[in-house]
Amino acid sequence: MNETKLTWPPALPFSTVLARARAMDQQAVSLLYRRFLPVVYRFALARVGNPHTAEDVTSDTFFAMLESMNTVQADDELGFAAWLLGIARNKTLMHFRHQRGQPRLVSGYPEQVEVAVEADDPLHILTARESWDEVVVALDRLTEEQRSVVLYRCVLGYSAEEVGEMLGRQAGTIRALQFRALASLARVLGIEQRRTTSSRAGKGQGYGTRR
Repeated sequence: MNETKLTWPPALPFSTVLARARAMDQQAVSLLYRRFLPVVYRFALARVGNPHTAEDVTSDTFFAMLESMNTVQADDELGFAAWLLGIARNKTLMHFRHQRGQPRLVSGYPEQVEVAVEADDPLHILTARESWDEVVVALDRLTEEQRSVVLYRCVLGYSAEEVGEMLGRQAGTIRALQFRALASLARVLGIEQRRTTSSRAGKGQGYGTRR
């Protein structure tokens, strides 16, 4: 077993990190957990609207990740993120199904209601399909640069300026790449995408975006 210490960004290719995680290498699994914990939590919180419930969904998501690591078909960071958020989406749906089956209690607190997720939510585009194969096909149609922009902007929440520095591009170019990439994904997956996706991205909004 290669004992190279893992840091973020990892010195090893992300595919190697995933391979080690599939083998239940504790360091690799811990790295994935630390990196994607904020992403999954914000994704869950945006949908359930309650911090405690979001924590439960996040915990369930990572338990499911451990149980399913050997089934991950992705070999890069974006593909893994989409797979993991697909699990989070399913756990969120399970939460609401369970909630609807519970007897209603009378209390002084407003009833928890499901938070509507807009169709132009960038993460919605990656997780709206039940079939993982459809998402993989759509992601594979993007250029490498577009995939990088979707990962850093929409999933990991970096600002356009930060991504521009990483890729050697102007912030305006990054926003244009993001819009084209999301439009391509939406088209392939049959999801209606409104122009507001571009305007929201231009304001640096997203999950964990650092302005």
